[in-house]
Amino acid sequence: MVKSVMVAYALWAVAGPLGLHHLYLGRDNHALLWMLTLGGFGFGWAREVLRIPAYVGEANRDAEERKAPPTVGPPPVGPVRFVGQVCVGIYFGTVALIALNYLSFFYLIILPLCVGAGVHLVSCIGQQTSDLQKTLTTCLITSPIFYGSSLSPLPISLAASVTAAQYRRVKAPRTPGCTPELGGYYDDAWKKVLEILLKEYTEKEKEALKVFSLDAEASLEDITHSYRGLAKTWHPDHNPSKEAEAMFIKIHEAYEVLLQRHKPRRFT
Repeated sequence: MVKSVMVAYALWAVAGPLGLHHLYLGRDNHALLWMLTLGGFGFGWAREVLRIPAYVGEANRDAEERKAPPTVGPPPVGPVRFVGQVCVGIYFGTVALIALNYLSFFYLIILPLCVGAGVHLVSCIGQQTSDLQKTLTTCLITSPIFYGSSLSPLPISLAASVTAAQYRRVKAPRTPGCTPELGGYYDDAWKKVLEILLKEYTEKEKEALKVFSLDAEASLEDITHSYRGLAKTWHPDHNPSKEAEAMFIKIHEAYEVLLQRHKPRRFT
């Protein structure tokens, strides 16, 4: 369906900071970035008043015109894109620093992955993309150098942005059955990142697993089965003692900790 400049401008005016006009134009990466940063902190949304006709023209190209043209090298480095990568990387890292810095593995895993995700998201806007794995590797290498510093998102983001710019490329043409994602089209690296984040346990959760003598690979069904067995063994009605009562409370608290982890974070 042909996209309209007037409709795009109307959506930009009504809900531009939330990326509604980008969703209309099929620019999912851009829309996601705008949702997470409220229109590039307002500046990006205001700048788009001059860019919308170009976005609409790009969306209206037919399948042949959308195919990546043969080039002798990568697309030119855009200063606006580079600055955006640095700023969004810092933003993602700062949010993680505020919310998750209590985790023991934060500076080695969580912070670099968050900064790298922000940088890569910006690098994938429009017709360009970059190498996610190399960007994340740079973040993971740089982060330990600034371990424990509240300013670490800045150098990590700078290093990741330089890497993303170095490995920039035109997106591959869309093919039938292809699933678009943050890197342009399906990229196993994102699944690996999610798996790392979902498998990491806090110290409290690790202690809860020890109560049930289970490892980090245990499923919710394994945890529930173990809980029922231990609860039956240590229930005060079957074992009337202070030790049994204390153990029963400990088992129940451990189960609640693991139940909260599995239910809201289950990824499908």
